[in-house]
Amino acid sequence: MDDKGKTTGNTNTHATILTVIGIILFILGILIVAIPGAPLRGSGVGTGAIILGVILLVIAFLRSRSKRVK
Repeated sequence: MDDKGKTTGNTNTHATILTVIGIILFILGILIVAIPGAPLRGSGVGTGAIILGVILLVIAFLRSRSKRVK
């Protein structure tokens, strides 16, 4: 069986996608918490977005690190 179907470029595509989503959630959470009069301020969505963003960034880091070792 030949490996022509596999991509030969970036092996960390999943980690890159997780990083981008994590950064977006982190920034969005900070904006919700920091801007006075934001529509979702005080509902816990901002804090949840910050926590979820940090978790995704940690997972992306661990995933990219494990891909480099192999």
